[in-house]
Amino acid sequence: MTKIGIFIPCYNVQNAIQEVLHSFSDEVLDAVNQIVTIDNCSTDDTLKTLERIQSGDTKIGQCLMIIKNLENYGLGGSQKIAYRYFLDNDFTHFMIIHGDNQGNGNEIATNFLDAFKKNPGADFIISSRFITNSNISQYNLLRTLGNHFFNLLTHLLTGNKMSDSGAGILFYRTEILNSLPFDNLTNAAQFNPQLNILIHNIPNLNIVEIPLNWVDSEEDSSLSNLNYCI
Repeated sequence: MTKIGIFIPCYNVQNAIQEVLHSFSDEVLDAVNQIVTIDNCSTDDTLKTLERIQSGDTKIGQCLMIIKNLENYGLGGSQKIAYRYFLDNDFTHFMIIHGDNQGNGNEIATNFLDAFKKNPGADFIISSRFITNSNISQYNLLRTLGNHFFNLLTHLLTGNKMSDSGAGILFYRTEILNSLPFDNLTNAAQFNPQLNILIHNIPNLNIVEIPLNWVDSEEDSSLSNLNYCI
């Protein structure tokens, strides 16, 4: 039996998170066991929005779990909390979907579930922005070029050739986290490229890539591009 979760990190996404959560179809909600959101000390009404949706007599409200961080632990720190939650609560698989609506939540979840049906033995499914059939026509050109540079740099320095070395829209077989020292990684936004390098170093891992449609965020980003690049 599979037990599948969705994790959505949230920071100052009061408008976008409504669109993300309400986008999920009945088919997706029937296929997953829980949607876990982590509010990372938002300074807007993100938490109130989540609580209002949770309290509603709807299918999305019934499967929504809210974790409120006591302080801002960063994107990586929130992911560590979510990973521990899924491990401790016996989830067999989970996916990560961002709360800023850069990609359609229902489309991403459906694509992951379809890929998992076709590849039930997959350990790690990557939703990549830079493979055939992905659509990034509404994504910032400078960021696109920057990502291609980091893909090349990652390949040169680690030997791992990835189409999207900074990918954060992911589907895990939860068990593989037991072999990864993810608690030792940064709490900042660089958590994902660091973890992706570790994952690609696991021998004989069954990795599947699927296309991703990606746009610029509807919400103001707190991420400093310069600090991230350095």
